[in-house]
Amino acid sequence: MVTTLTLNAGIDRVYQVTNFAVGQYHRPERFRAAPGGKGINVARVLRKLGVEVLASGFAGGTALEFMRRELAKEGILADFVRIEEESRRCISVIDPKNRTSTQVDEAGPLVSPGELSKLKQRLPSLLEKSRLLIISGSVPRGVPLNTYAELIQIARDLGRPTILDSRDEPLIEGAKAKPMMLKANLQELQQLVKEPVAGTEAIHAAARKLVADGVQIAFVSMGAQGALVASTEHGDWLAKPPKIDLVSPIGAGDALVAGFADAFLKGVEMPRAIARGVGAGAAAAAGVGPVSCTREQIMQLAAVTEVTRLA
Repeated sequence: MVTTLTLNAGIDRVYQVTNFAVGQYHRPERFRAAPGGKGINVARVLRKLGVEVLASGFAGGTALEFMRRELAKEGILADFVRIEEESRRCISVIDPKNRTSTQVDEAGPLVSPGELSKLKQRLPSLLEKSRLLIISGSVPRGVPLNTYAELIQIARDLGRPTILDSRDEPLIEGAKAKPMMLKANLQELQQLVKEPVAGTEAIHAAARKLVADGVQIAFVSMGAQGALVASTEHGDWLAKPPKIDLVSPIGAGDALVAGFADAFLKGVEMPRAIARGVGAGAAAAAGVGPVSCTREQIMQLAAVTEVTRLA
């Protein structure tokens, strides 16, 4: 089992609108509402790959029952800490013709010190049957920026490895706790190493710096350019993704984390694990996010992902 934490969980509302334009009236061709947040996206892709998953974090108001009910339909266990404020809504408008996506995210709810304390106290039970903790996304208001570092340390004390995928200060502070793996895009990589990064050699050097600082695996996603991975024990690798018809990049990074985590936990060798991660990200980008990608799509795209070793 894998436990995912989404402190800023909410409800994603996705609209498909051909020729979307600001200031115009539109009627969507497709619409869906689903539990949202980066960790929840990771959880649903892991479940599609056959992994048992427990999704946790904060949730409040009517969104809490909606998330529990909808995640149960996907075969995902849910154990959220209830908060007083209503969880946020995030709106995405996808234009398949012009290949654009527009996103409007509400600010996260205010989490009280007592609610945060409940999560920390509950974490050992959440990890009791899990082999891995995945922490994803931003932190809501009221949550200190070093919270991810504290959660990583709790997991380490329990003998559970952690994957961290965040941004800004929560990512920087969380990296100081030396999780097993950091997943970062190019902008986040620059935040971590505190210097501009451009070109494969510079990206590789920055990823190696993270490994030298104590992270076992630094997984850098580069969008359409693929991914670069540096590690302490499994070598350094560059992955070239397969060509796809891009629909929306939203959630592709979450699918990437899930694909890699699944393969890594199953003992798949590093190049194939990277390919599965990149294949999962491509499958999500070719559909309407992690909700729509399937195991078959992930495996097909992983099979045609090129992974080469770096010196």
